[in-house]
Amino acid sequence: MSAGIVLLLAAGALMALANGANDISKGIATLVGSGGASYPWAIRWGAFSTALGGLAGAGLSGAMLATFGEGLLEPGTAPSLSAALATILGAAAWVLFATRTGLPVSTTHAILGAIAGAGLAAYGPHAVRWGPMGARIALPLLLSPLVSLALTIGLSRAWRVVAGRSSGATDCLCATVEPAREIVAAGGMAAVVSVRTQERLRVTAGPSGACSDGGRVAIRLTLDHLHWVTSGLASFARGLNDAPKMVALVLAAGALSAAGAPSGPLVFIAVTAGMVGGGLFAGRRVTRVLAEKITPMDHREGFTANLVTSALVTAGALGGLPMSTTHVSSAAIAGLGLERGGKSIRWETVRQMALAWLVTLPAAALLGALGVWILP
Repeated sequence: MSAGIVLLLAAGALMALANGANDISKGIATLVGSGGASYPWAIRWGAFSTALGGLAGAGLSGAMLATFGEGLLEPGTAPSLSAALATILGAAAWVLFATRTGLPVSTTHAILGAIAGAGLAAYGPHAVRWGPMGARIALPLLLSPLVSLALTIGLSRAWRVVAGRSSGATDCLCATVEPAREIVAAGGMAAVVSVRTQERLRVTAGPSGACSDGGRVAIRLTLDHLHWVTSGLASFARGLNDAPKMVALVLAAGALSAAGAPSGPLVFIAVTAGMVGGGLFAGRRVTRVLAEKITPMDHREGFTANLVTSALVTAGALGGLPMSTTHVSSAAIAGLGLERGGKSIRWETVRQMALAWLVTLPAAALLGALGVWILP
């Protein structure tokens, strides 16, 4: 493996490291916020699920690779290696800075800004295809948090109508094997009566204590278990959504370098490793913000927020629509508080997050442009 390819893989891993440190929180914050898991266990679970999603992207991400790897420059524009590297490093630098300050920002948003800034600096305003960039990338980024907010509020209200407002109303489904006595008679007038004991399966839905203590529990599925499942699905969706964007940038840079592009599977492995490493070693700071500083939540609400996040982000990843897991998950968590009337939301945190979202695009664009001017 040449030094050039190693350098490209390292640049991709750096961007993925920044992504992992900031974005691992998006699938696991509800686990911690609802009291269902400690930070170490939640982060491990998120890292594992993200790794599965990132590696799955190697076979499922053709549409997303096309979105970020093709058609963003006008025909006839000669791509520049320095612009490609500046895009990678500019996005990584901004996400690392935001993570250090504890602000949940969008890597997708940062990539979009870095592409715009590097493109302007390297090619001029007329070489970048602003229309396709807006329709294919910016529009899904803007609409997805609104959809997430509406879905979370709607599902939360529907759940409360069906299950009642008590957190223990219906949060357990269990199947128990219980003894059942049956009287058997035979023999006409001189009946012989016997008692036969059989076992039967009983399915119970209700509070956690509704399962019979006298029977053997065959299956016990609580909302706590389902919350872990949706947390894993949200983290899987994040890996499936984010890894291809970073892989596309690395492959584009590789195609312009003298060393040539590394193989796609190798880049997916490097990017996934970076995402996992960033989450494991630096993922707690941003997770704490989403888990503790937006709104209180219980398992039912956390389950709902993660269900919405995983569904939207997975659909976007498979369809090549680049949604921000940060925006989608944060909007879902805020939706939990809004459904309760908004009084439980810490609006100062929300304002800081909104400001970080607004600043991400121009900040990453500036860093991308600086990268073009600095790199040879």
